Amino acid sequence: MSEVVLVDGARTPHGSLLGALSEVEPVELGRVALDGLLDRVDLDPDRIDHAVLGNAIQAGIGQVPGRQAVVESGLPETLPTTTVNEASGSGLRAITLAADRIAVGRASLAVAGGFESMSRAPWILPGLREGKRYGDVTLKDSMLLDALWDVNLDVHMGEITERLVDRAGDAYDLSREAQDAYALESHRRAAEAIEAGRFDAETVAVETPDGVVDRDEGPRPESTAEDLARLSPAFRGEGTITPANASKLSDGAGVVLLADADVADDAGLDPMARLVDYDTVYRAPDEFNEAVGDVVEHLLASNGLAVEEVDAYWVNEAFAAQSVYVMERLGIPRDRLNPLGGAIAFGHPIGASGGMLTTSLAYQFVAEDLDYGLVGMSVGGGGAIMSLWER
Repeated sequence: MSEVVLVDGARTPHGSLLGALSEVEPVELGRVALDGLLDRVDLDPDRIDHAVLGNAIQAGIGQVPGRQAVVESGLPETLPTTTVNEASGSGLRAITLAADRIAVGRASLAVAGGFESMSRAPWILPGLREGKRYGDVTLKDSMLLDALWDVNLDVHMGEITERLVDRAGDAYDLSREAQDAYALESHRRAAEAIEAGRFDAETVAVETPDGVVDRDEGPRPESTAEDLARLSPAFRGEGTITPANASKLSDGAGVVLLADADVADDAGLDPMARLVDYDTVYRAPDEFNEAVGDVVEHLLASNGLAVEEVDAYWVNEAFAAQSVYVMERLGIPRDRLNPLGGAIAFGHPIGASGGMLTTSLAYQFVAEDLDYGLVGMSVGGGGAIMSLWER
């Protein structure tokens, strides 16, 4: 088995729903990230063997969107490409699939990650192929249907997370106040990191009809606990989850270049990180939040690591309730969990998050000379995926 290393990564800024990136098509976001990556790596693109790209909201986007992004980019048109749709896990699953190809010798160099535009998700009209003679016609939001709705249970992922809060009881503090406090800290960290230029090196600018976007959109450090307390619950009349303590809907793209360690060395490339291992866990669909805790436990145990030996946990903030649950269950120090802010502040562009988070961890490795980091997220349908990286 070959050792797999991450040579470099590139991501677009996060764009808020109907915000700065809303007029950019999802495939174009993917193209920008790919070309941004190629621009910063001293490597002939013809040497790359495979591309694996995640995208979750595919209604109306055109066939094999990953392939579209490759063709539009500076990569060769002959490059074999795989498109992955595994909901929130799409981008990270793409990275693990590319890593598997390298590990078994079916590729030496591969690009992987994902892209998503929730702003461009179309509305659809089911049943209209047969026509409609009489009565109302109901539009369906493909963003909701394809990304945020558990079809098996016929409920929103937010309602499933409210059930986590119910089950937590006194074992974990998943109160509305605890969730709001977590959300406020995510915004504070994100805003501080942006202001300090922590993301400048990893981010590639996106040209839009309204100008160039080169900074993340979304964080609101001016929000207060009183502001968040005034918001109504989103999924239950007496619930705890609000738009402020759940991940934002957003747009973006992120990709990384993976390589066989020996090939990278021969090419004179200086890797940022090594992929130690990855794991996936699935439970029943209504326990997808708990699966995140499971997969972290499994991954650390199988690699002989204690929680405190991991320097940074880039675990997607689908909901503050999920993040607080995982933090308390595993005893993860708060300063190591999403240290530069998370999806509650930036947003969660479903299929793109895996590539964006992995890029951010790699750049944090270099900036702070860390040893170990985790990247992962929950996956609709009851699952979770997590990757372990070493500097």
